[in-house]
Amino acid sequence: MITSRQLEAFRAIMAHGTVTAAAERLGVSQPAVSKILAGLEHEIGYPLFTRIKRRLAPTSEARLLEQEVARLYHSLERVTEVAREIRERQIGDLLIYSTPALGRSVLPDVMATFMKRHAKAHIVFQVRSSTYINQKMVDQQIDLGFSMMPFEHPAMVTEELSRAASVCVLPGGHRLARRKVIRPVDLRGERFLSFPLDGRMRHLIDAAFEQERIERQLQIDVYSSADACALAARGLGVSIVDPFTARDYLDAGIAVVPFEPRIRYHFRAMRPRHRKPSRLADAFLDAVKVHMKAKGWSG
Repeated sequence: MITSRQLEAFRAIMAHGTVTAAAERLGVSQPAVSKILAGLEHEIGYPLFTRIKRRLAPTSEARLLEQEVARLYHSLERVTEVAREIRERQIGDLLIYSTPALGRSVLPDVMATFMKRHAKAHIVFQVRSSTYINQKMVDQQIDLGFSMMPFEHPAMVTEELSRAASVCVLPGGHRLARRKVIRPVDLRGERFLSFPLDGRMRHLIDAAFEQERIERQLQIDVYSSADACALAARGLGVSIVDPFTARDYLDAGIAVVPFEPRIRYHFRAMRPRHRKPSRLADAFLDAVKVHMKAKGWSG
């Protein structure tokens, strides 16, 4: 079998034309190179060089072999380059699922910066419900999940990223737009944009109003904070949403006011316990933490 050492000697002789120069290039003795070359010619069954004075002239077979060896070394160099890119977390596949609160506000900002540093990475990014994400995580089918719904399972590892207080969003010209804080009593009789009945945040928000026996006009249900902000911007009602999404809709014409009693959004990162985390997943999660810390949202 041809060895890598034989191919190195062959390339050196082809490049320099003499055994002496090839030996200097490889850092070995001249007899050692001659022996390696002889072993290669014995292995393949035909001569590769003819001696002309002090130089070795390659045969036509040697030139054909050189082309293949060059392709081989190019492939090896590519493997080395890919290995370096993996080590430096420049390439790889990453499957990320997130609920809307982070998936339509914070994570796109993180990804914009992340892709500048990891331009060769391939990322699948989807916004899904907490229930769907949890199931995918239990099945070990995604690399990173971001959710608000508390969920513990032996198949996943969770880490809290942020606790953020909810805010009230209103049309820009609303009578309460200049308030420093809004309480349930302030929203009596208002058309209220609610989340689905089976959602955790719907129950927490409803409880805040029911405790004070405040009635609202519950005409429109929306799926996410982004939907609520979009409708509020068009004068269709008010809502209680997460602060990250509300921030992104300020330019759309909404007013954002702190809400009391405080309703906390707990944002969590989830990883599959039985899949070794990729270096790229580590890098993305680190980027999320750095971004949230810079914005004062961590902890």
